Amino acid sequence: MHKEKFMIYRRDAKKGEATYSPKSHSAPHFEGHYVEGMEEWASWYCFNKKDDGTYEAELDEAWNEGSHYGGGTINVDIPKEWFALSYDEFLEHVITLAAAKHYGFTIDDLKDRKGLKQFFGFKDSIKLIRLSEEHTIAFKEEMQEAFQHGFMAYYKDDNQWQVLPDKDFYQSLEAEGAEAYEAVSEDGQRVGGAIITANGNMGELAFLYVKVGVQSKGIGQTIWKAIEAMHPEIEVWETCTPYFDRRNIHFYINRCGFHAVEFFNEHHPDPNMPEQFDQEDGLFKFEKRMK
Repeated sequence: MHKEKFMIYRRDAKKGEATYSPKSHSAPHFEGHYVEGMEEWASWYCFNKKDDGTYEAELDEAWNEGSHYGGGTINVDIPKEWFALSYDEFLEHVITLAAAKHYGFTIDDLKDRKGLKQFFGFKDSIKLIRLSEEHTIAFKEEMQEAFQHGFMAYYKDDNQWQVLPDKDFYQSLEAEGAEAYEAVSEDGQRVGGAIITANGNMGELAFLYVKVGVQSKGIGQTIWKAIEAMHPEIEVWETCTPYFDRRNIHFYINRCGFHAVEFFNEHHPDPNMPEQFDQEDGLFKFEKRMK
């Protein structure tokens, strides 16, 4: 049984459909029954994710021997060890399965299919670059939108409180030891970012965000791992997050390995931010000890 199917090509697809191809995908005989002079082609080409989490390549071949039509489906399991390769190397291997190359399919047919990488469980590579002055305003606005999006997911009513005021953003940029990074995807699009401070063996994650629309894809964890890798000298990382943001609490504890060490509230305010609790809200302080 198959849990999911990702179709690459259908012979009956019309121009403009994702599974359409201008190529005929006809070829000489590959396997099975054969009669001299019969016409052969691929009816469809796809990948299946099976119930046990493994994958297979599938190609349906058909033939015409005059008045009689026949065919058969080729199914080949994709070896698990191939998933440890880079995505491009993975595709180079996968295209060799199920007679795909025989019927004229190429690695470019796979690279061009949006969503296939995610279907196979590969994540887009993300690189961090230092925030430039010309990108600062757009970076700030995207971060504010992401934080506000999380806030509104909790407060369903029309609460106009701004989670990240401009002054807090610029204060974090100007802090001693501050570093700001844009997270950029393979296609050059900014998908998130972070502002940190690094002073000696102590580090603070001031803000980390993933752009609205690309959340829940592992980007935040990729950003954090890259930050850790850039600062192996840091022994203790600290960060804070509002009590209402369950997504962030889950992210920091269950994904990034932080531990909650303090809870700031109106009865126990953060001494560095005494004005914070006009909303009578609360703030968790997290730590991650690296050594």
